[in-house]
Amino acid sequence: MKLLRRPCSQSLLFSFLNAYALILFLFLLLPLAASADVRQRDWAGNWLVVSEGDAQLVWQLNADGTGFAYGFQESGRLSHGFAINWKLVGDRVRVRTGARLRCAGGKVAVAFTGWSPVTLNFAIVDGRHWLQDGGKLLSFQRRLETWETPRAGGECPNLTS
Repeated sequence: MKLLRRPCSQSLLFSFLNAYALILFLFLLLPLAASADVRQRDWAGNWLVVSEGDAQLVWQLNADGTGFAYGFQESGRLSHGFAINWKLVGDRVRVRTGARLRCAGGKVAVAFTGWSPVTLNFAIVDGRHWLQDGGKLLSFQRRLETWETPRAGGECPNLTS
């Protein structure tokens, strides 16, 4: 009973130091997580992208890490696309693909077969260039303010019109 009335000063000091260390850790860690979130928001948007070996691409990047990547023929007509998950990790971007889109009979067709087990890794070279592991360079040309997400069953978009 005597121990219940008078707490040990060592255990009180130890619990105070633990709480202080936890608060300090969170104080230092949260700004780092927030800065990654801010950087991801900076990349969010609809982009016209040029890539080696592809005519034209549109990357639709949402700040929450979701999005789409669309490929277009030289004529400007949608040829294919993928749902993507993307995440900034330091100066790298990790991308996984999911649902596949294609143009069939002038209409958008969508098939979801699950997320790809392969993660594509890109190094951010500068403000507008991502270099894929293996050497393929993505060049973000400009933002597309009027881009609308193609919907399943809707008409296939054309970049030239």
